[in-house]
Amino acid sequence: MRMAVFGPSQRAAALPPNFFGTMDLEILRLSAQPGPRMIDVSKGNPDLPTPSHIVAAMQREVAEPINHRYPSYAGRASLREAIALRYRDDHGVEIDPDHQVAIFHGSHEGIMAAILALTDPDTNVVLPDPGYPMYTSAVGLAGGRTIALPLLEPDYQPDYAAVDAVDEARVLLLNYPNNPTGALASRVTFEGAITFAERAGAAFLHDFAYSSLGFDGRAPLSALAVDTDLDVTVEVQTLSKTYSMAGWRVGFAAGNTSIIAAMKKYQAHAFSTMFGASQEAAAVALSGDQTVASDLVEVYQRRRDLVVDGLRAIGWDVHAPAGTFFVWVRIPGGGDAVEFAGRLREEQRVAVAPGNGFGPRGSGHIRLGLVRDEADLQELIERLDTFSRSLSPGSRTTR
Repeated sequence: MRMAVFGPSQRAAALPPNFFGTMDLEILRLSAQPGPRMIDVSKGNPDLPTPSHIVAAMQREVAEPINHRYPSYAGRASLREAIALRYRDDHGVEIDPDHQVAIFHGSHEGIMAAILALTDPDTNVVLPDPGYPMYTSAVGLAGGRTIALPLLEPDYQPDYAAVDAVDEARVLLLNYPNNPTGALASRVTFEGAITFAERAGAAFLHDFAYSSLGFDGRAPLSALAVDTDLDVTVEVQTLSKTYSMAGWRVGFAAGNTSIIAAMKKYQAHAFSTMFGASQEAAAVALSGDQTVASDLVEVYQRRRDLVVDGLRAIGWDVHAPAGTFFVWVRIPGGGDAVEFAGRLREEQRVAVAPGNGFGPRGSGHIRLGLVRDEADLQELIERLDTFSRSLSPGSRTTR
């Protein structure tokens, strides 16, 4: 019998290939071939284990029969209250855990819920350039129009003058500490976002995925600490980076009551509920001793210093990121980042993320993830040095 072939909907057909999924296939292909082992720093996938007290909490909760049943759509009170505690202690912001918090399977779903719950077809959504690829995908699924907000080098803060002519928008999205550049937000940046949101009738959605990862003693600024009355702002976070819980898929949103209500309504139809044991373990992570979170920052800062110093030593022009666990680098001598990354994978078995995937302003850059141990990162520098020497003399950067 001949199998029928079904075409996707127009909405699905219009989506680009998943940026990281496409890279994963190429990395798997090369990894299966003879040659040096692959050093994959293309993604933000933490390599450090989840702290043991969080794992122990999960093990206890898995054995509880109450967690074998469907949990409430509202999310566990213990987790919502732990989120409110962190905002109060870390950012000086008071959050109502009953009406100003929503729980998601990771921040990815939280961002998707915000954009799809707020955006109608043919309405404007303002996105940062460069920015995380799924932002554009979310707007595409909602049928909205993407308006680019340039992030200007070297500090990668928004150029609000570029959207002066935008009179109406449904959402303005920013992300600090910034993926891919590692920049931290200034207070002026968030004040500008709130001003734009109020003028354009937009919700200000802040992706705070790297909320704990500020270097050199700098604590990342929460957007809710600027919009203290929660007039227009909602902030999405994840436990993936702060506690090395990427595979656990725990995220949440906090902020403006009406935005949270819209996100919860969308979530109830699209995503259902989260395993109760995961919620209880997440509550332990957020409400317990935060030394484990600060210890992780120290590890990533050491790795940042190793990579930045190493790249500078081989003649690459690189700024030390102020946060996240990424290093954003202009490729030596310019050129096409996709071609550069492809050759690097093939010739040196090093996988990096080409900047083109983060928008037009990512062109000419690559992103390196600090998600390998120091020995691997040292070998990474050595392979990049060998690769640099193989480039034509006119394409090399010298110091």
